[in-house]
Amino acid sequence: MPETWDAITQQEEQDLTNLMSEYDFAIKDAERFVDMLQQSLTDLDVANVETVMASEKGAVQLMNMLDKAVDEISKIDDRLGLYEKKLSTVADAVKIMSRKDSLIQIETANVHKLTDALENLLGVQDFSDEDVQLLQNSDLTNDNDRAACIQVANLLTQAVGVQLQPGMEKMAAIKQRRELLEQTQRSFSLRCRNFLSSKFVFHAEGYGEHFELGGNELPRHGEKITRPLLPFSPLCQWLKVSSPGYFKEVCQAYVSQIRPIYAKEIHGFFESARLGVTKGAIAMPERRAAGSVSTLNTIRRDRQSVQTQAMSGVVDNDPFSLKNSTREFRTRSDKIFDRVLGQISPIVREEQLFCVNFFYSADEETIAGENASESTTGTENFRSSGLKHILAELLEPLDSEIKALIGHVKNVDSFTVLYLFVRMNEHTIAVQNYGSFLKDLFAGNLILLKREVDGYVSEVCKDINDYRPSRNKRVGILPFVNYFAEFSDEAEMIFDKSSRAVDLHRAYKTLVGAIFRGIEQCAAGMANDPKTPHSMIRLENYHQMQHIMGIKKLTALDAEKQEARKSYNAAKAEYEREYCGFPFERLHLFFERVDELRKRLAKDEDVQFQSDCSIIELRRLVREHPPKEVKRGLESLYKKIEKHLSENSSLMQVIWHDIQTLVIGEYERMTKLIEICYPNSNIHLEFTVDNLLSFFTETAHPSH
Repeated sequence: MPETWDAITQQEEQDLTNLMSEYDFAIKDAERFVDMLQQSLTDLDVANVETVMASEKGAVQLMNMLDKAVDEISKIDDRLGLYEKKLSTVADAVKIMSRKDSLIQIETANVHKLTDALENLLGVQDFSDEDVQLLQNSDLTNDNDRAACIQVANLLTQAVGVQLQPGMEKMAAIKQRRELLEQTQRSFSLRCRNFLSSKFVFHAEGYGEHFELGGNELPRHGEKITRPLLPFSPLCQWLKVSSPGYFKEVCQAYVSQIRPIYAKEIHGFFESARLGVTKGAIAMPERRAAGSVSTLNTIRRDRQSVQTQAMSGVVDNDPFSLKNSTREFRTRSDKIFDRVLGQISPIVREEQLFCVNFFYSADEETIAGENASESTTGTENFRSSGLKHILAELLEPLDSEIKALIGHVKNVDSFTVLYLFVRMNEHTIAVQNYGSFLKDLFAGNLILLKREVDGYVSEVCKDINDYRPSRNKRVGILPFVNYFAEFSDEAEMIFDKSSRAVDLHRAYKTLVGAIFRGIEQCAAGMANDPKTPHSMIRLENYHQMQHIMGIKKLTALDAEKQEARKSYNAAKAEYEREYCGFPFERLHLFFERVDELRKRLAKDEDVQFQSDCSIIELRRLVREHPPKEVKRGLESLYKKIEKHLSENSSLMQVIWHDIQTLVIGEYERMTKLIEICYPNSNIHLEFTVDNLLSFFTETAHPSH
């Protein structure tokens, strides 16, 4: 194994350098230097031994002192053991004292809690005999007595509702007191129920002797029913908390007394509205008292009389005319419907606010009359199904009467449902913040009217599909095309600025689609009719539809307008091709043969050498078509077109202009063919372009 060497440190290197510098011969005589070092080491060992021998006495003294120190340490250790034994006894005593103190604190806390619970229980259930007598014998119609009763009743409710500690209910005194308080609460609850029910009967009977029937406005109940009852609302609200069963009976008692009043008023009001729809404004001869049979009989007689007059004065029902009833009737119906809905909203809101204040809250200022806030928070939060149920039972006839009024208007004139639909939509939007009952009432009838509008459009589409024009009779503009002009004109006025314009656009598309199909069906059905060619039916009616959609700027029907234009152009081309020949028909056919020969022959001039297209034949045909003959042909063509078209149709000018263009174009074509195929023949047509223009003008002039 190789021998390892440790490198000397810098300090060791410095010391070695200093030592060798003292002996400058060390480098030259190493043995001498080693001997000197060995001698120095021996001298140091001798000095150390001498020093140790000299300090022996001190070492003995040191050993003695160490022995004494060990003895003292033993004494201290014994004393520490004694102290430890005494301290262990003290620790046990301290633990015992600590446990006793904790138990004392728990016991003290329990005593305090028990004392507080007993004091609270006795304080809450400390219900004096005077309080019991007050609840039993006070005058609830007196404001002061009633306020005192409410205060005591609230204390009674707190006493009955207090939560007892487990086991306390077994204490005889507490059990007896509890039974007394519950009996007192039941007794006062029964008294409140009977008192409130009697007040409902009193005010209902008092109001029933004065309410007016058959008027144009729904009466308000504020002065005679709701305001007199409102001071008693704390009793009802106390019942709601303390006796839910009696509270429900109070609600039922209110509904049973007030609902008949609403039923009579609503029925009379809508009877008046239905009469107004047919007759106009109702001038009641006098206002009779409730229960007046003569008043109801008068309304019924007036309604029967008006219906009889209406039936006798109405023209035969035309499914494609809005003139079965006048626009005045429709606007009157719209105004009456608007007035009816305007009367319903405040009545429902007034009753709603009363129910909220009387049955469900204690804020008496929220029903301050007609100027009450329209966005009362209590009214907005219809979270109680009970409150909505009360309104539904009280105002149950409203929904059926609104539907009956809609049905009455529809039976007279089904188109008027468009007016009612837009009007109902406006009122539905207006009552969005008036509570769920009114919102649901209007929204439900809005859905009904939307279905009525869709049903009306579907019925019209069915009538269009079933319509067939009479044969052997000039058709002209189909009645459902004229109907669309009337429909769109009035519908645009009805839906102007309405948020339901999208429904109108949907109806437009449905109707226009049905009209296009109807035009095609009618044209197909008249294919062989001598009076009106099928292409003329399509031509006139597509032109009219294009005109209607364009002049009324029905932007929702842009695609349908393009379709009508395409169908119109196709029908016009077909009609002109089939029925609008040339006033020089034989010349036209001659030059058609010339064109065919040009395609087969090498040279155009060779045409004149063919027997059926010879110069002689051409001269004969030219002589047969003098200006008078051409003019006579134009007049005959004009009369034929005039017979096909409906009276005063603007299409005559359009078709006549197209024929003029075609005739002049044919004239120019024939002149050119004469120059090409019959050169140097000196053949010319006997009529000119100026002659033709003059003939067209003279022929069309009598129609202007």
